[in-house]
Amino acid sequence: MNARLTDRDLRMLVKCAICRWLTTGQIQQLYFPKATLNAVQKRLRKLSDIGYLRSYREHPTAEAVHALGPKGKPLVEEKGIEAAVSAEVPQQLEHLLGVNEIRIAVETSAVQVAYFFAYWQLSDTGWSHVVIPDAVFAVRTPERRTFVIEYDRSTETLTKLLQKLRSYDRGLTGFPFEAVLIVTERTRRVELLSREVRRANLSLAVLASNLADLNQANFFESEFVDLADSTKRKVMAQRNEA
Repeated sequence: MNARLTDRDLRMLVKCAICRWLTTGQIQQLYFPKATLNAVQKRLRKLSDIGYLRSYREHPTAEAVHALGPKGKPLVEEKGIEAAVSAEVPQQLEHLLGVNEIRIAVETSAVQVAYFFAYWQLSDTGWSHVVIPDAVFAVRTPERRTFVIEYDRSTETLTKLLQKLRSYDRGLTGFPFEAVLIVTERTRRVELLSREVRRANLSLAVLASNLADLNQANFFESEFVDLADSTKRKVMAQRNEA
């Protein structure tokens, strides 16, 4: 079986290499926004059958996820991007997909993104801090503004998350940032976080929102809760503008 790769296919393979795993829906949003889901599924199935992609479905009714396949690896590396073919589906797949959901929300906004690095990419950037964020990104407005992301699926205790926030509060040498953005899966979790952050008396800005709300609006137009005082503001607004 053979398939002629389009420029869109190549860009998709590069994205899969960077993101490790993407759902069919995420790929559709990025590269096939006007196509039907059935058409997208057929194209991804063909690329997977040939070996450009590796696809996995947990059970027959689950949404498929896709990673770079062995035939796609040399094509990505020709573009100067280090690529690895995943031998196994990661145990924390839902967490990885959630971080990529946030990545897509940031990168598809109208704001110019300078970079977005997920936790699996940080070691390649020379990250040497003990605390490892789920992601870091910077935008140009035109000045560069940098943020740290924590994706909270309520699978770790509030105590552990607060330990990370205290580490951020002490600062990351050589990596100044403006705020920590916590993205949760549940609105109730935001309320609990707000209470605990106020008790911790942190000096850094900690903003929180849930993933469903971010998916319904532009990332930088969505309202986040400032956990220090429970007021709402947009990511790019300063505290005195809220």
